[in-house]
Amino acid sequence: MRRRACLVLGLVAAAVLSSPASADVTLTDFKVEPDSMQGGGHPNVTITQSFSYTSSSDSVKDAFVRLPPGLLGNPQAAGLCSQEQFSADGCPADSVVGSVRVTAHTLLLPFVPLTNNGVVYNLNPTGDEPARVGIVVEAALGLSKIFLQAPVYVRPGPDGYGLESTFADQPRNAGLDIQIEKIALTFNGMASKGSFMRMPTSCATGTAVSRANSWDAPNVSSEKTFQITPTGCDSLPFSATAVGSMGAPGVTKQSDFPPVSTTLKFDPEAAALKRAEVILPLALGPNLAGARAACPRALADAGNCPESSRVGTAIIDSPLQSRPVRGPVYIAFNLDSPLGFPGLIVILPPPVGVRLDALVEPGMFGTKNAFASNPDLPVRSFMLEFDGGRPDAALTLNQTLCARGTDTTMEVHLVAHNGKEVSFSQELATPACDPTAKFTINRKGRRATLVARLRAGHGAPGLEQFVLRLPKTLSRGKGRPFVLSGGQRMRPLSRKRLASMPFPDAVRTATIVWRGLRTGRRLRRTAVVRLAMTDANDKTTTVKRRVRVRGKIPTRR
Repeated sequence: MRRRACLVLGLVAAAVLSSPASADVTLTDFKVEPDSMQGGGHPNVTITQSFSYTSSSDSVKDAFVRLPPGLLGNPQAAGLCSQEQFSADGCPADSVVGSVRVTAHTLLLPFVPLTNNGVVYNLNPTGDEPARVGIVVEAALGLSKIFLQAPVYVRPGPDGYGLESTFADQPRNAGLDIQIEKIALTFNGMASKGSFMRMPTSCATGTAVSRANSWDAPNVSSEKTFQITPTGCDSLPFSATAVGSMGAPGVTKQSDFPPVSTTLKFDPEAAALKRAEVILPLALGPNLAGARAACPRALADAGNCPESSRVGTAIIDSPLQSRPVRGPVYIAFNLDSPLGFPGLIVILPPPVGVRLDALVEPGMFGTKNAFASNPDLPVRSFMLEFDGGRPDAALTLNQTLCARGTDTTMEVHLVAHNGKEVSFSQELATPACDPTAKFTINRKGRRATLVARLRAGHGAPGLEQFVLRLPKTLSRGKGRPFVLSGGQRMRPLSRKRLASMPFPDAVRTATIVWRGLRTGRRLRRTAVVRLAMTDANDKTTTVKRRVRVRGKIPTRR
């Protein structure tokens, strides 16, 4: 259930009353007021709605609020209240996320306003809802308790993705017929498990919208807007790192279709990412056969791309979700490319409910993927995985992956919502080209033997040298290590816990044997071995492996 909860905020609307008449409701006031305007901060946020009516017996029915993009709440920062607990007014204390004050009058005493207080809870969402909030207004002066709840969604608008919610079909009677005059709903900056509210990380002016209708005129809505402008966004830091890989065993030759993975990592408390540009290594290029399967513009605009145009998977990890969310990546004619080349569409399904579009621009500099309009949401990491090993894959190898001089470096340029920029280069790992090593440690009494079996990567150049470091719980004894390779037995250099050797010629496999090692008192069931291998491309691969120690632990006196 918790994974459905992603980005939350709430809003409100009121409880209500009765008698038919031709009438409507007017929103006389609407405000969204953080108690601090610091961009990216965690203030208390109060949403106020005031109503007037053309009939003394009408009341608000449905109340809608859309918050400015970037103004968020985090349901992971609080406990959850079930529907059963909410209905019984038994929500746990750790599910409290705010408070509410309702000003109303009874129809019997229209000139005597009553102010009732209440509590806002973080409810279990239902269906594909990212989140749900509930309000319990306390009983007072002959009125019964009021229970209201509403789902919260993230939806696109002309200004970007914002949180929307509607309290629909609100009751018209709370023990007595009432008419709501004003509701002030406050969401807390901090909840039981951490920061709940979060301000936009852009200091551009944002607009909140509220609409309301009434029971007697459900087809007539009154609308008001309210603008907020965060401050101090320049003080928010922005940084990022990247990792990635390309290729797979047997998929390293020129014109092969390699799997490719790239991941951008961020500090979710820093300014959020707005624009991302990644130029792939020159070793990678677009696959024209895959481009022919691109989703047509009409289907792309409708968000209905066929499975045949899917080329990979996107994974987003955000503090607003209890676990990462996965979604498909399509190749599609989704944007107006100057070269007429198809772009990419990323669909992050509910509970996220976000679509991201990228422009793909191939050129002599490499293939650039540009996501120009990422929403103002806190993110830990964003991964793109492109499928490989199939003729309609998105990417193909322009160069033999494991050859000397193959370009495996991507260029990254990122822009935050507060305008800060960062650029850097990142080499992609090539696991299919990397050498591998397997280790065994056998103990006999107070002596041990370590064996390391080295193998060059499939299709990669041979090994030219190695450096082996013993675990701290093993040390050199009287025996010296030796190396077996190509039918030869060779002696590496050794001292204390190190053994190293340049091979006379590049080798595909080698076995290092080191007998007579002294065992330390702290050697138990496992030990950590470190090994560095350098191939004929001058690429060094470092392996750090925890190895099981076989044999009985001797009894020490």
